This record gives sequence, C-alpha cells and structure tokens, in this order.
Amino acid sequence: MAAEKDFDFSAEMSFDGSVAARNNWDCLKAHMIAEWSGDLDATMATVTRNNPFQIFHGTGTEIWGWENVREFYRQRFQVFSGQGFYAKRIVCTEKVIVGQGWCSTTPRPGNFFGAESAGKPVFYPIALWIYFENGLIKGEAAYFDGAEVARQLREGKTGDVRTPVF
Repeated sequence: MAAEKDFDFSAEMSFDGSVAARNNWDCLKAHMIAEWSGDLDATMATVTRNNPFQIFHGTGTEIWGWENVREFYRQRFQVFSGQGFYAKRIVCTEKVIVGQGWCSTTPRPGNFFGAESAGKPVFYPIALWIYFENGLIKGEAAYFDGAEVARQLREGKTGDVRTPVF
C-alpha cells in the first residue's frame, strides 16, 4: 500500500481543538490512503458497520449499508484509482470533516459516482462532508454540479489542482 508521502495533503487545515477532531482526521487520512491505494479491506476498516452511506448529490446516487458501501468501493476501484480529490481547505470537528477542493482524475468507462464515464478526464470543484461515529467514518456526502460532471464525462476536461477554489 502507498504511504502518506505519495499523496497531496497540502490543504489549509482547521481543527475545532477537540481530541475527537484530531482522531477523525487520523481516521480520514488512513481511509484516503487506503482508498487511493485501492485497498478494499483497509478502506472498509475505517468505516462503521452501523449503516454507513455514500451520497452524491450531483447525480442523486445514495448507497446505504455495509455490504452496499463495500460493493461501491469495489466497483469504484475498477473505474478509477489513485488520488481523485485534491483538497484546498479542510475543517475538522468532533462530528464531521468538511473538505473543499477539486476532483481531478481520468476514470475508465463505467459508473463514476452515479454517472456513466467514457474514459475522459474530469476536473471540477467538489465539497465533501465526512461524518463520523465512534471514531470511524459513518458516511460521505459529496456536493458537485451534476450536469457539469456529466458533460465532462462525455467530453473531458483538465485543470490545475493548484487553482484556488472559491
């Protein structure tokens, strides 16, 4: 599996001062490294078994439950691998972590967060809300422009992850 040094964790970070916020960040960082490495078991080790979820507001896709979330990640690893989220800002609290940044990747043909990919690169702003329960990830909610992502999946778009997100 890859290590922290293999990925971009250069976001501006804010913490609420709680021990839980630091622990949540440690859990999320382990989750991202495992996810970006394509390690299904290590990814799921950071997720609660208590009805976890994945919600993609731009496509209307909702996935609920341990086995369904596991299957989501298994399929996700077939469609794209590596780092896809490049955070510019991250706020960590005892209940949630919010990240704002860019999604930049080239997914293979298949289901990309509820939309069909044609194998073209994508580059779009995204906000992620990651919820925690008892020190593990309860779920993730992603906010992005679904029409723009669908267009990019058909036509492609590239960009520079160093570009500010407002």
